[in-house]
Amino acid sequence: MSDMTAMSEFQALVTAIGEYTVDALGRENLTGMQVTLNPREMAAFMSIALEDRSDAAQKAAISELFEIERVYSDEVVLTYVFVDEVSEPADSALESVPQFSLV
Repeated sequence: MSDMTAMSEFQALVTAIGEYTVDALGRENLTGMQVTLNPREMAAFMSIALEDRSDAAQKAAISELFEIERVYSDEVVLTYVFVDEVSEPADSALESVPQFSLV
């Protein structure tokens, strides 16, 4: 398997996680979201910016995120953090890292 094929598979995985998360949380409830995958450790890091930043909204999102973790538990370890806003990474070294962004 070539590196290009492997990267495509990683990109497909991170895109699937991102799209599933947007659907589960509801696009209308997000001001932004980013998923970055570390292929070496098979770990995905999610930054999530909710429209409603209240504790209740975060708890509702966490409930959905538990289900997303369960669905992808055989493939990756998910870590997530709630942020005020999501911006595109400035580091050009991250350009080759599989990512999904909703900004």
